[in-house]
Amino acid sequence: MTNGGALKELDETDHALLEAVQRDGRATLSDLAVEIRLSVSATRARLRALEEQRIITAYAAHVDPEAVGYALRAVVRMKVNGPLFDAEVATVLERHPQIVRCLRVTGESCYMMEIVATGLRDLEEITDDLAQIGPISTDLVYEVVADKPTPVP
Repeated sequence: MTNGGALKELDETDHALLEAVQRDGRATLSDLAVEIRLSVSATRARLRALEEQRIITAYAAHVDPEAVGYALRAVVRMKVNGPLFDAEVATVLERHPQIVRCLRVTGESCYMMEIVATGLRDLEEITDDLAQIGPISTDLVYEVVADKPTPVP
């Protein structure tokens, strides 16, 4: 959240702008300006400042995996023996774009991954690759109960 050591203090208007952009990344500057009660030029300046400080890092579309053919979603936990294996994990991530999220975590596991797959064979291929690196545990996801934007404190 820093830019050259300078920390931007977020005010209520910044909070409102961040919430609005997370709710609708395609909102026009005019729509955002009306929502946060600023002029279009002031809204543009605030957005630019938030982007420059890397508070806003991207604008993206959310694609429903099932709508594009990924019938399964799974969570995989993996344990590896030391940082030597980080490069191997990176290679598997490159090879399988269906691994849509990978977190390096504390605790018994070293990594937690979210995978979307077209079916069991597709999932098996990915998990077989991961199992070559270290022991894995796989859970199928029945339902995504919550997938919320980042809260703005």
